[in-house]
Amino acid sequence: METNFDLVIIGSGSAATTAAFEALGEGKKILVIDQKLTGGTCALRGCDPKKILVGVTDSLESAKRLQGHGIASLAGSIDWKDLMAFKTSFTESMSSGIEESLVKNGIAVMHGRAKFTGPESINVDGRSVEGKQFLIASGVKASNIGFPGSEYLIDNEGFLSLPELPKKIVYIGGGYISVEFASIARKAGSDVTIIQHPDRLLVNFDREMVEILTGLLKDSGVKIITNASVKKIIKSNGGYSVVLSERGKDEIVPADLVVHGAGREFDSDMGLDAAQVKWSKKGVTVNEYLQSVSNPRVYAAGDSADTDGPKLTPVAVMEGHVAAENLLHGNSVKAGYTGIPTTVFTSPPLAMVGITEEDASRKNIAVTIKKGEMTNWYNSRRRGIPKAFYKVILDNGSKKVLGASILGENSEEVINIFALAIRIDIDVSTLLSTPFTYPSDTNDIKYMIG
Repeated sequence: METNFDLVIIGSGSAATTAAFEALGEGKKILVIDQKLTGGTCALRGCDPKKILVGVTDSLESAKRLQGHGIASLAGSIDWKDLMAFKTSFTESMSSGIEESLVKNGIAVMHGRAKFTGPESINVDGRSVEGKQFLIASGVKASNIGFPGSEYLIDNEGFLSLPELPKKIVYIGGGYISVEFASIARKAGSDVTIIQHPDRLLVNFDREMVEILTGLLKDSGVKIITNASVKKIIKSNGGYSVVLSERGKDEIVPADLVVHGAGREFDSDMGLDAAQVKWSKKGVTVNEYLQSVSNPRVYAAGDSADTDGPKLTPVAVMEGHVAAENLLHGNSVKAGYTGIPTTVFTSPPLAMVGITEEDASRKNIAVTIKKGEMTNWYNSRRRGIPKAFYKVILDNGSKKVLGASILGENSEEVINIFALAIRIDIDVSTLLSTPFTYPSDTNDIKYMIG
């Protein structure tokens, strides 16, 4: 195998493969290195397999809600083994397909732990490689939370590979991973508990919207403990005891499984000091062109780059394009992080884009807030949705959208219209005059802003 390359890419996810194919078009000799299966977190261990589980469990829940409204009887339940097999049918073919595409197009692929041995060299499990330029796009790992017994935790990869679903599951942390996985597990029949250190779940989302979602989660049987810190995990009798401190009092929560959902950090174990690359837990320290501030041969993108962008797959793809353009043609392109939507896939999903009401207040922005309940709107009623809500933040002067949050069916799709409005400055009058498909969820935007 060749040992000298024009571009060496560490990682094989969205940012990495985006940059690899762009560099290939420039006639570069490229190497992609990954210590795991080719494809990255989103395709194999995150977004895509998670959404498969969400889709199946949501379908069953939807059918249950509509009993007596056209569905006469329903005895269905989730078969976890079948669900895992369905999920694997996507992830296995995805990984092999991505690697085959790389190799077929002349991109070399190596598997193993990559470690820099100098500013221009890398060792991959004993094999030395030289590179003229490097892109670090290796992603993140579960953060080190360090309390006694933390070695018993499983991460997102472990949860998405469970051969059987345990009866009692405790999730540490109240972000995307815990809330989504807890929602899935509860609908599949587990007793679930979320333990969160702050006073609420999903701290980056609108507080009022999260309060409504929290109520729905509790109504579904999810136990939520906030203002609590995990002190230790004790393994005993084939299970675990999660010892936590809640408002000064110790409490023990029994579990068959404990899942790490308390944040993720840059996977920096790649000899960055030898490469003279500055980094933090947020990723490689880069300039506005995604270039390392300390080694100009090195760029970073996606979850591996310390930028203002949220750690999301569309951002990784965008940064992959930006990094490729700059390392191939010189620094000229910057990433734009305005109007990037995100969704937590609960039931119903909660989506947001732009600023929240709290952001506007904190920054003293003069805004008009349009908000209301959608539970009795046509699209919620026909699905039997127990609660739906929206909030739109408009600039007082320009009447343009500054932010939006939607808790409701298909909110992950509707939020994209608001994202587009923010990103290219579409005003309210234009949105109101646009003839959207009827009766679609997108058409409900007119009632939200009118």
